[in-house]
Amino acid sequence: MRPPSARSFFLPHESQSLQRSGKMNFRFLSGLVLLLIFVTTVACSFAESFLPEMEPSYEVWAVDQSGTVSDGTGGLVYIWDGKDIFLKGAKNATPEIIDLAKAAKDANCNAPKKPHMILSNFTTPKASHVILANVGSGDTFFINIDTRAIVGCVNTVGGFNGAGGTTNAHASVASPDNNMAIVANIGAKDESGFLHKIQTNYTSDDYKLVGTLALDQFTNELGTAVARPICHEFTSDSKFAYITLAGGGLLVVDVGSADGTTPMTVVKVYDKDTVPGIGCGVSRLPFNKIMTNGESGAKGGDDFLYTFDTSKAVEGVFPNPVQIELPGEDTHGAVTCIDQKGDIFAITSMRVSNDVNFVDLQTNKVVATQSMSASFSEDPKPDVADIVGNKMFIALRGAKPLSAIGSLEFAGRTPGVAVLTINDDCNGFSWDSNDIASMEDSSRLLEEVFPGQKISAADPHGLEVILR
Repeated sequence: MRPPSARSFFLPHESQSLQRSGKMNFRFLSGLVLLLIFVTTVACSFAESFLPEMEPSYEVWAVDQSGTVSDGTGGLVYIWDGKDIFLKGAKNATPEIIDLAKAAKDANCNAPKKPHMILSNFTTPKASHVILANVGSGDTFFINIDTRAIVGCVNTVGGFNGAGGTTNAHASVASPDNNMAIVANIGAKDESGFLHKIQTNYTSDDYKLVGTLALDQFTNELGTAVARPICHEFTSDSKFAYITLAGGGLLVVDVGSADGTTPMTVVKVYDKDTVPGIGCGVSRLPFNKIMTNGESGAKGGDDFLYTFDTSKAVEGVFPNPVQIELPGEDTHGAVTCIDQKGDIFAITSMRVSNDVNFVDLQTNKVVATQSMSASFSEDPKPDVADIVGNKMFIALRGAKPLSAIGSLEFAGRTPGVAVLTINDDCNGFSWDSNDIASMEDSSRLLEEVFPGQKISAADPHGLEVILR
C-alpha cells in the first residue's frame, strides 16, 4: 500500500496526515473565448510558475515554559499563522501570545508552572482543542483553539482517590477517539511515577480525573530502580498506550474504559535491555506501528530510534522493536516525511549535539546527519518538532533551560521556533537567519545567571502544528 502522495508529509499524529496542495492547473480556453479571458489566464499561469507551492492552512503553537509571575508561575503560548510565516518569513512573522497566568485566572484554574508539552485532540474535520501539560504544577489545561481560552483544567497531584501523583505532569495525550487523555506523571525525584486518566468531552468541555495507575510495581520487570513515565501515544484504535520511561524500558498499557470503570492495566513490559535509553518522543506511524526515542540526555551515551509493531496487540502479541542507533547526542522527538518514491523517513533532532538525523524506515538505516549549528545560531538546542508540507518546525531552547538540560547554559542561544525546509528526498534541510521565529522576551531577563548581560529568560519547549 502506497502513501497517498509521493510528496506527502505526515504529522506525528497519523490521523492528521497531510498532503501538500499541488499547483493549480490552468487550462487555456478555446479560440472562441474572449481575448481578455485568454490573456488573464495566461498571465495567471505565468505568475503562478514563480510562486512556491502553498501549504495547507495551519498555525504553529509553541510554549515558553519560563515563569511570567514573580512566584515562577505563568508562561506563554505563541501562535503564528502559517500564511504569515509563508509570506513574511519566520523572522518577521507576528505571533499572537497567550499569557497563561491571566488565561488560567480567567478560567478559575490554578496558576500553571512550567507549561511543557502541548498537543492537539482528534476532533473532525480539524482539531478543536490543544492539551497543555504543566510539569511544575501538575495541571493539564484544555484550550479551545478558536477562542484561545482555557476551557478545562484538571490537577492530578495526589491522583484519583489519593492513588498518588506529583506536580511533574510531563505530557498529556488525547486518545484518537477523543474520549480520554492520559497524563504521564514523572513522579518525585528518585521515585516512580504515575499514569492518570482524564475522561474528556470536547463538546461540553467536561473533563474529569477518573483513574490513576502507580508504576512502582513494574520496576523488577523493567530492571530499573524506578519507573518514571515520560511520553506516550495511543494505538489508532484507542485501546493501548505505549509509555516510554526515564530509565529505559517501555510499558504497553490497556487503557480500559474512558469513564474509569475499567482501569488501566499493563499488558506488556519491555525491559531496559530491550529498550535502552531515556524514552522521549512517541508518534504513531502508518501500518500499525509506533515510533519512540531512546536518548542519552546530557550525560553522553548511545541514542536510538525504535519502531514497534502494534498490529496484533489486541491478540496479546508484542514483538520486540526494531532498534536503530542514531549518531549524535540526546534524540528528542521525531517526525516523518515521504520522498518522491513514496518511501517514509524519520527525522530526529539531537538536542545536545545540535544534529538532525534522517532515517530510512524501509531499511532502518540512518542515511544522513546534518548539523543545525550555524553562525546565526551557534548552539540552538533543537527540541520538540512538528512538520507540515516541507517545513519542519523545531523549538529552540533558551539560555538557561528549565527542564532536562538545565546544566547546559549558554548566553548566545536563540530561543524560538526554527523553520527548516526539508529536501524532497528527505535526507537534508536548509535554513538561514530569517528562519527563526523569535520567542525572546526583553521584559524577563536572566540577570542573576548572566550578570551584566541582557539575556532573555525564555525557554521554549512544547510545539504543535494545528491545521485550520
